[in-house]
Amino acid sequence: MNKQDLTAILAARAGIPKVKAASYINYLTEAIQEALVRGEKVTISDFGTFNVSHRKSFPGHNPKTKEPMTVRAVKITVFRNGKGLKTALNAEND
Repeated sequence: MNKQDLTAILAARAGIPKVKAASYINYLTEAIQEALVRGEKVTISDFGTFNVSHRKSFPGHNPKTKEPMTVRAVKITVFRNGKGLKTALNAEND
């Protein structure tokens, strides 16, 4: 599923034009991104939590040249399931 699929689903369920649904999805993703850039945690009840984690630098190698190098430290996004999502994902196993 991609953004276009989400837009079509939102438009159909909410009874709104696809252009407006796409705008709403953009607003939501921009708000989440802005909060994460500020270092805030974003929690959507029963769905999950987005958080920023720091990955330390580590020694590695260039795959083309096999030269040793240091892979730089980066910030990464981490998503943890909420209870509702976890239950829905595992419903077929019951």
